[in-house]
Amino acid sequence: MKNFRWGILGTGKIAHHFARDFSFTKSGELRAVASRNKDTADAFATEFDIELALQDYYSLINSDEVDVIYIAVPHVHHYELTKACILAGKAVLCEKPFAMNEYQAQELYALAQKHKVFVMEAMWTRFNPVVEQVIDWVADEEIGQLNSIQASLCFVAPSDPEHRVNNLTLGGGALLDVGIYPVFLAQLFWGKPDFVQNQAILSETDVDVHNQILLGWDNGALASLESSIMSHSPNRAVLSGSKGYIEIDTDWHKAKSCRLISKDNNERAVAFDFPGMGYQFEVDEVNRCLEEELIQSPNYTWQHSLELVQTLDEIRQDMGVRYEQDPEIHDEDIEEHHHEHHHHKH
Repeated sequence: MKNFRWGILGTGKIAHHFARDFSFTKSGELRAVASRNKDTADAFATEFDIELALQDYYSLINSDEVDVIYIAVPHVHHYELTKACILAGKAVLCEKPFAMNEYQAQELYALAQKHKVFVMEAMWTRFNPVVEQVIDWVADEEIGQLNSIQASLCFVAPSDPEHRVNNLTLGGGALLDVGIYPVFLAQLFWGKPDFVQNQAILSETDVDVHNQILLGWDNGALASLESSIMSHSPNRAVLSGSKGYIEIDTDWHKAKSCRLISKDNNERAVAFDFPGMGYQFEVDEVNRCLEEELIQSPNYTWQHSLELVQTLDEIRQDMGVRYEQDPEIHDEDIEEHHHEHHHHKH
């Protein structure tokens, strides 16, 4: 197998998790890291035994030393950096959300298509062995017909208004940070919903801090989803079917165990003993795709990613959360989308 050389843009918490799990990948080499702060880049490189530490994102993007780049910077910078990588001919694994809205995502995927460059949204949960197991159980109709999904992902974020999750200019809010996971889980099985309803609490900084989302499909399926940056919750996922249900344990988006409970209460539990948090599986997928000269993963396609951001846009538009990257919309468009939903300031 070819040994693809990886670079990381950003040195925050998620970049640390990713670099730590990189040592568990089947192949690939962590060659470079870039941060806007040289000391931070140096410290990161030392910690993970990385050869190159660069102070400027674009030096890494244009470096001949890397083949594929993992983008782990605040949401608002995903678009410009992914675009730069594609134009430099570098394969990209971009942290979620892939872009701030559908317009940015459409443009990036069109550009990747034009330049024949591999690009994938880093929806690492899709490649988690537990999620793979659940996909198999559902496909084999182990719980009969899948009718509903309940999933939450909540945590209490720092209260500092300048923190990225509270900062509108950095793409803050619960939905893009953690709500994206429950929406992803529902769409994994049913695709883009036919209707969307939600209730949200907005903060003093105009970001959503708590959402309860109801998604529905014309086939009768329903998903009841919750995300928050102001509350704790069990962070479990339950998939209910006509012959039983599946529980994915806490925290379900990075779980190592799940169980299938039949209608007569027989339980089948499965646990996976993988090292780290599970970021290695998306790296393995990218390396496999590059080896096969694909420009998108068949397991998490551009279409999956686009449909996810389309739903997030619809939820946001309804909540009244707008980012400066969003295209201009006219008042009558908002009115048309704004059903009787009441949003409260917290």
